[in-house]
Parts: sequence; structure tokens; C-alpha cells
Amino acid sequence: MRETKSTESPKLSVIVASNVGPPFIDDCLASLEKEAMALGAEVIVVACGTTEYSARIQQNFPWVRVIQHSQREGVPALRRLGVEEAKGDIVAIIEEHCLAGNNWLRRALSEHMRGDYGAVGGPIADNGYKRLRDWVVYFCEYNGSLPPAPDGEVRDLNGANIAYKQQLLMDHKHLLEEGYWEASLHPVLLAKGVRFLSVPDMVIYHRGPFNLGYYLKQRYWFSRAFAGARAKTLPPSRRVAYLVAAPLVPAILLVRMTWRVWQKRCRVGKFIQSLPLLIPALMGFVAGEWVGYLAGPGDALSRVE
Repeated sequence: MRETKSTESPKLSVIVASNVGPPFIDDCLASLEKEAMALGAEVIVVACGTTEYSARIQQNFPWVRVIQHSQREGVPALRRLGVEEAKGDIVAIIEEHCLAGNNWLRRALSEHMRGDYGAVGGPIADNGYKRLRDWVVYFCEYNGSLPPAPDGEVRDLNGANIAYKQQLLMDHKHLLEEGYWEASLHPVLLAKGVRFLSVPDMVIYHRGPFNLGYYLKQRYWFSRAFAGARAKTLPPSRRVAYLVAAPLVPAILLVRMTWRVWQKRCRVGKFIQSLPLLIPALMGFVAGEWVGYLAGPGDALSRVE
């Protein structure tokens, strides 16, 4: 039998924005179920799509609160809808492409309860991919969050594995739709003295599979959305410098990625095998950023899944 949810207000809410659907959303929710039920955590899925899609999630996961949103929106806008509805003092964010590790919610909650941090987060581990293209996605997207993560205060956390104080998000609600929160929200919080904490065992697992063509398109749109949002916080001179230096950026990114993989000794063999496919992926990344800095995000956010 399923456990019943507590009638008390939850201390913690989990928000999952869903643009892609099954099997990703199903596996993500299955990874959350046991711990969320044990803690009495509220799990909110903001489902972008038809009423039939939302009804399917609700039927398969009756312990989840589903918010149906028919209009096509980017992931940050969907997350904002979840934040506005969340009842918990702490709001945890996980991507539907990811699986929560053991004690993910307990670690997020305990660190918030004992420390004065605005946000806590952890590493993003691989899920033991069978295909090379999935390793390419992993290294491109999450090379800054490879395990092992640092233990202590940091100035950068990945928005796929993070838990904020809910009031902090509500105080900055106007920033939550302007782009990915690493570009729009985090710089503002850091400038105000908000502290970020890295927790090594607050782990989530990124999973595949992704077709390479699909990923390259998504990488372009994500990069344009990210750069378009970040451009609003940068002086024109910085934007011009990036546009001029763009041809060198793929090489710089590859060097930085290689250093991170080697420094952490994280899947070095898989990284070497992925190199021929990493180069076009990085070129797509830079192309998206170049257009974003030059012309803004356009409708890129609505194309990111």
C-alpha cells in the first residue's frame, strides 16, 4: 500500500518542469517517491502539454501534484509556476532527465536547517551510459558539476541539482522567467551576499538516451537563451569582447573541460572516446552563445526541452 501524505504543511517542495515526458518524467518521479513520501515532501510537476498528458502523470503518480500548462514555455517559466504554488520553506529543483540519489532530499533539507545558506546543491553523476553520444551530452552539459563535488561554500551551483529557500525565490520572482537561473538569478543573489553551499553526497544521476542531432539543436537553443539572459547583466564591452573572441572559445572550453575531467579523475576513458563528437557539440554551444549575445534570446527558451 502507498503511504498517505501528511496533512501538515511540508517543509520541502520538489519542482520538476516537464517538457519532454516519458520515460524521463516517469523515471525521475519513481526515483523521488520513497524519500518524498517518508519526509512528507510535496512534489510538483509542472507539465507542459495537453490535459491528457497531465492526467496520465496524475494517474500513474497520485502522490504528485500536477500543474497543467498548455502554452509552450521554457523550463525556467515552468519552474516559476511551481515556485509560486510551492508550500514548502525549501524548494528543490531537479531536471526530468535526472534521477535522485539516495538521501537527496534529506541532505538538502538538513543542510538548509543547520546553515545560513540561500541555496545548496551537489554533483551530477552519470548513469552508466551504453552509447557514446550520451557521454557527449553528459560532459558538455555537466562538466562543471562532475563528482566528486567540493565540500563547502562555493560561488556556482548547477540548476539541475539545487535547493533554495522558498522566500528567496519569491523575493526575486521577477528574475525567474528571464532565462536559466544560473545566468539570471544566481549573479544577483551572489552580489547581495547570499551564500551557496556544495554538498558532495547530494547526488543526482543524469540519464540518456539522447539522439545526437536532437541534442545539438537543444544545445544551440539553450546556449542562446543562456547568453541572451546573461547579456542583460554585462557591459557592452564584455559582449563585444566575446563576439570577437568566439572562434577561440571552443578550444578554450575543451581545455577547461579536459582539465576538470582529469582533475577529478572522472570517467577519463569515456571522455577520450567522446572527443571526436565533443568538438561539433562545443561549436554548437558557441554558435548559440554568439547569437544570444548579439541578438538576444529570441524565442530560444520556448524551444528548450
